[in-house]
Amino acid sequence: MLRKAATGKSLKDLYSKAGKVAAIGDSFSVNDEITTDGRWNVLVVDDLFDSGASMDAACAVLRKYPKVGKIYVAALTWK
Repeated sequence: MLRKAATGKSLKDLYSKAGKVAAIGDSFSVNDEITTDGRWNVLVVDDLFDSGASMDAACAVLRKYPKVGKIYVAALTWK
């Protein structure tokens, strides 16, 4: 459902949230794969939470998708 296109830019070398947001751009999108009616809760799992730029971008795209109800997030590590 949620997809991230390759941007060719590594966020690991960027230190400000603004720089990371700019590098992410519009790389996240939602494929309309839910064929049933209703709204569904979503769990987004990220391997590393640093500035939150990737998580913010992913959740912003999911909020626009009408079939998403609540969004829950989990990060495996915190920098």
